[in-house]
Amino acid sequence: MPHSIRLATFNVLGLPGPLPRLADRAVEFCRRLDGSDIDVINLQEVWGPRAFAAMRAGLPSYPHVAWRRGIGNRPAGGLVTFSRRPLDAVSFRSFRGSVPNAGGIPFRARMAVNSLLQGVLTTRLAGLRTAVANTHVTANKDGDWSAANRHHGIQSDQVRRLHAAVRRAGNGCGAAVLTGDFNIASDSPLYPAIVDGGRWRDPFAPTDPATYHVEYLPPGSTGRRIDYLLVAGEATPSDPQVLFGEPVDLPDGRRTHLSDHVALAARIMVP
Repeated sequence: MPHSIRLATFNVLGLPGPLPRLADRAVEFCRRLDGSDIDVINLQEVWGPRAFAAMRAGLPSYPHVAWRRGIGNRPAGGLVTFSRRPLDAVSFRSFRGSVPNAGGIPFRARMAVNSLLQGVLTTRLAGLRTAVANTHVTANKDGDWSAANRHHGIQSDQVRRLHAAVRRAGNGCGAAVLTGDFNIASDSPLYPAIVDGGRWRDPFAPTDPATYHVEYLPPGSTGRRIDYLLVAGEATPSDPQVLFGEPVDLPDGRRTHLSDHVALAARIMVP
């Protein structure tokens, strides 16, 4: 019999300067998530052990946590999955070895380091034959997603490695969910690679909401969808929603967005 879960994805870090500290914002977004009906939360850019500890403390109704230890006791890839359901088969695979095929030497060196640190976290929902993947692809800060851009090659390679890792992790599962910050615009030539030629279904495609607040982009920029929540196999999505789109009041009275990204959520029927 199919089972209904509600799942969300959220890049939590935010740019330094325009936004309050992550520790201050985490109090509020954890409070809201813990009081929601969301069963599984995929978070990106949880880079510090203190931030991770604060989120664990702020999400007491999510006792099951998937992550892998990285450099300096940080969550590998900055990726953490919180769940109200038991999890198993947790693994992390970095994009190590993914390098640009364009750009100068400093750029290529920086991107090689990013590939080493970033990757995909996979786990399974125990008893539901469902794999859940959480990823963060290296950012394209040029604001140009054309095939001629220097980031195109490395992002294409990372997406290829991502899909290969998720296929391995989901072997034997009837359904799969893939979410995260891909840092690739939905109107870019890499979108077909994101959905792996149609293997992944995209419930946000009809509305195509911007997932990065335009207020934190250079003047004149256009907001685009760079975060995704995708399903494959026997998973059936419904009720796609954007969360945390508007500024909120923190406990100390400051009004702010909870991140420079919004969160995406959907209800998913799985076997």
